Amino acid sequence: MKEIENNQWIANYRTNQPHFGLERMVELLALRGNPHLKLKVIHIGGTNGKGSTIAFLKNMLEKLGLRVGVFSSPYLIHYTDQISINGESIPEARLEALMVDYQSLLEGEATANLQGTTEFEIITAIAYDYFASEQVDVAIMEVGMGGLLDSTNVCQPILTGITTIGLDHVALLGDTLEAIAEQKAGIIKQGIPLVTGRIAPEALAVIDRIAEGKDAPRLAYGANYHVSHQESVVTGEVFDYTSAVRQGRFQTGLLGLHQIENAGMAIALLDTFCQEDARELASNDLIVQAVEETSWPGRLEIVSRDPLMILDGAHNPHAIKALLATLQERFADYHKEILFTCIKTKALEDMLDLLGAMPDTELTLTHFDDSRATDESVLKEAAKSRNLSYQGWQDFLEQKLTDKKKRKKQLGLSQVPCIS
Repeated sequence: MKEIENNQWIANYRTNQPHFGLERMVELLALRGNPHLKLKVIHIGGTNGKGSTIAFLKNMLEKLGLRVGVFSSPYLIHYTDQISINGESIPEARLEALMVDYQSLLEGEATANLQGTTEFEIITAIAYDYFASEQVDVAIMEVGMGGLLDSTNVCQPILTGITTIGLDHVALLGDTLEAIAEQKAGIIKQGIPLVTGRIAPEALAVIDRIAEGKDAPRLAYGANYHVSHQESVVTGEVFDYTSAVRQGRFQTGLLGLHQIENAGMAIALLDTFCQEDARELASNDLIVQAVEETSWPGRLEIVSRDPLMILDGAHNPHAIKALLATLQERFADYHKEILFTCIKTKALEDMLDLLGAMPDTELTLTHFDDSRATDESVLKEAAKSRNLSYQGWQDFLEQKLTDKKKRKKQLGLSQVPCIS
């Protein structure tokens, strides 16, 4: 993960906990001429699946010839990856220049109304600013946390989407699906269409109630559009999609049964966007190409084939269940070795319960160097209490890469190291 070297000042605005509220965002963007109100925005929230759904949708919109801005966090490799247009990250020099502008605002005379501004608020404002100045045709904005009071929720979108609802950030959003759904549904706007993914009935009931109260037309998974898995192939998943305006068979370029739900929701979002923007619907051929070409780093990503090694960013119980379902479906006959860690705000014990129940699996815990990471002592104690292994991730990877032939001979089984 690479930061912007010349803008360490922004670290002063970094917090381990969000400062919920939209007042600072409204003030900050007003000082920049309200760029967020000059954009056609598709606003995407949900617990899991946001990144993949956005990746599918971005590819389809690009195939229509549109300039598509995407704001998605956190970044995986480089700080600039959070803000992109048609897959090209914001140039570092441009980001640095915008940061200088925002530093001047925050350190100038206007600071009284901006007390408590966070790094995430700054980078969100910069995304809106950049997309407006570049005159993108549409900006896809990913919610950071929750929805109702998330920094992105100052826009007036043309379309909103909620992917999934699961237990995550329970200390901040609530400890029931209904409470979390209430927060996620905060992005729903008066009269603006809403597309929902595969959501548990008790959470969907909350979303439907809020959408109905705002006269927001709804397009729901399993009711207004349907996906059905046909087969798993080496490079992805084949599925059928059906709605009132489209029928077709498509293949994802991403592994995982849950990816057909993400791709299906992206197709529903695309069709709704075209209708709202008075455009012709995209052809099935265009969608076939876009869906198959979509990639998303860190989502069941095969990073090595010899030995077979998979990287996945599952970080809450809902995502862990999806990961394990795919491992069982695709690699049931394999011996699996999972290297796992998480940040301190995540449900460590719940995730270990799920991972520990996976058949024919060795689970190893590890630690990474970050202020948000779960303390090494906590991970070591969890490993000890559960009779699990603990190992530095560098040593784990080196061992798997250098001892692969010996290990295969000893075990007589295929191996799937999975890093999560």
